[in-house]
Amino acid sequence: GNSDELRVGEWVCAIGNPLGYVHSVTVGVVSFIGRKLFDASLDDYIQTDAAINFGNSGGPLINTRGEVIGINSAVSSRTSSIGFAVPINQAVSILPQLKASGRVSRGYMGVLLTDVTAPLQQALGLQVARGALVQDVTADSPAERSGIHVYDVIVDVEGRDIASNDDLIRDISARQPGSIARVQVVRDGRRLTVPVRLTERPRGSRTPDDTAEPLPGARGARPPAEAPDTPLGLTVRELDRGVLGRLQVPETLEGVMVMRVDPTGAAFSAQVRRGFIILEINRRPVRTVADYQRIVGGARAGDVLAILYYDSTVAQRAVLTVTVE
Repeated sequence: GNSDELRVGEWVCAIGNPLGYVHSVTVGVVSFIGRKLFDASLDDYIQTDAAINFGNSGGPLINTRGEVIGINSAVSSRTSSIGFAVPINQAVSILPQLKASGRVSRGYMGVLLTDVTAPLQQALGLQVARGALVQDVTADSPAERSGIHVYDVIVDVEGRDIASNDDLIRDISARQPGSIARVQVVRDGRRLTVPVRLTERPRGSRTPDDTAEPLPGARGARPPAEAPDTPLGLTVRELDRGVLGRLQVPETLEGVMVMRVDPTGAAFSAQVRRGFIILEINRRPVRTVADYQRIVGGARAGDVLAILYYDSTVAQRAVLTVTVE
């Protein structure tokens, strides 16, 4: 069957061997399409209320035409009336690789993404309301070699609309390493088509360095400039070489480090944390405490600030928004 044509409310049946009872059939409807179970971008499950119990995994989910539209995969641990299946189109797309090599190779660009939201659109002056916003570009990655920039909004890949960062990750991951993906980006209001030659997605990912902790500069050194609490509830200080070396932060990085976050302030609610290095606010560079105070001090209650920051625990840049109180 074609799982892309599946609609919520359609009748389906699940076949399997739950609890050892072979060839059992249960019936229900499609409850949701594109469910994420583990907060992972590649998750794209079909949710159904057809009973799927332990032992059903690997069995088919079938529509009223007798076509397999999913592979039963998981069940909610809290109730037996919510089951999940992998869409058959997703399974079929990787079969040739599994047959040939026993493993799946996924395409990779090398970007950190977030969804375009109304606050981000307002703060950054974005010309589009949907898409995948580039927060960071991995060094020596296909994206960097192709000229993808931070703040680019990816809206299309090979004619396929990209409404969110999950859409982009699923599309690129489904493509073969070595293939070229023509990516359409919106940059400063202009639409550009950028060809990206994909590589294989690296196995594993960065893990936080639990020993990394923001510390003051070397003993005896003159302390860098520091700003007290601001309307955001942050205390920031200028970077010094001692801190950069201790955190293994690139020496070319320019910004101010968050030293304290008021738990009652707007920044805390927006997930700003101690140790973040603020690089830009609303696309304006923040190289010194004076830069930070000038930008934040000029904001009024209700204004939305988009903060580009560097998180040394994962060695990545990211963007978040804070509404001034």
